[in-house]
Amino acid sequence: MPSKLRHSSARVSFFAFQDMITTVTGVLMIVMLLLSLEVGQRVASADASPSHTAREELNQASKQLAANLEALRQRQAELMALSNRVFVVREEDRSGRQPILVALSATRGSCSRLGQTNLVEFLVSTSNPEFQKLLPQWNPRTERLVFYVRPSGVAAFDSCRKLATERGFIVGYDAAEEEKEYILTSR
Repeated sequence: MPSKLRHSSARVSFFAFQDMITTVTGVLMIVMLLLSLEVGQRVASADASPSHTAREELNQASKQLAANLEALRQRQAELMALSNRVFVVREEDRSGRQPILVALSATRGSCSRLGQTNLVEFLVSTSNPEFQKLLPQWNPRTERLVFYVRPSGVAAFDSCRKLATERGFIVGYDAAEEEKEYILTSR
């Protein structure tokens, strides 16, 4: 009998169930493909954002480095200007006259007094008309001239010294380097 029960006339078809499983599997596969595409786009956009911010940071760092480089070049120029300066310390003299520093080269001359920050520059020639115009501004009774002569200015020094002694100035002199700037200072 048991075999009769198994072979009964009521048979069940699994075609509809198989159809449903296939449909659900297909839908799940489509959803998985869409999700994987969306995740790929998000990863690509996430990669682009740090790259963009990294470029911005790189540009800002480049600008900062350029500004720092310019500041360093400016400081180097200031240091070079300071290294080309020679500070001449005023020496007391028995006459009590204040020194006026006159630096001479072949084409230019400069004058400065103690405590004076700006130099008075003049053109140098063998006749020295510009130096001759400066002499009346100074008093030979209270001031003396100290010449610092560069190698190129020896010829000009002779004519300037002659003009100064004719006006009654006490004159001192020393050799000077060609590229240096001479500044008179107190101790």
